[in-house]
Amino acid sequence: MLKIFDLNACPTTPMENGRGETMRLINSGLGTEKIDLHLNRLVPGGPRGRVHRHSQSDNVYIVRRGEGTLTADGASYTIRADQIVFIPAGMPHSLSNLSDSVLEIFEIYAPAGRQFDFTVVE
Repeated sequence: MLKIFDLNACPTTPMENGRGETMRLINSGLGTEKIDLHLNRLVPGGPRGRVHRHSQSDNVYIVRRGEGTLTADGASYTIRADQIVFIPAGMPHSLSNLSDSVLEIFEIYAPAGRQFDFTVVE
């Protein structure tokens, strides 16, 4: 099934702990378990995300705007608009927005669906 999204018309869902909002775009709800795509908007100075891993799914961030702090495999990195981040399956990571503006990232997981898991490691 072909699907075209208008980001200005897609519904959002609040993220846990008031971290921001997420927009679910492509996932098993469309009948695919091969890929998951969503857009996250993290509020400025919001709480740090939990350190976690995905045992079978690779993770890609496409930073649309803003700046954040990515902790991955014990090291910290500043990520900014127009950067792409690849996080291989199994690598512990978390993301925070410590800046003064919204951090907006597309997140892609593959494979998704039944093979996707979220395991807290801290």
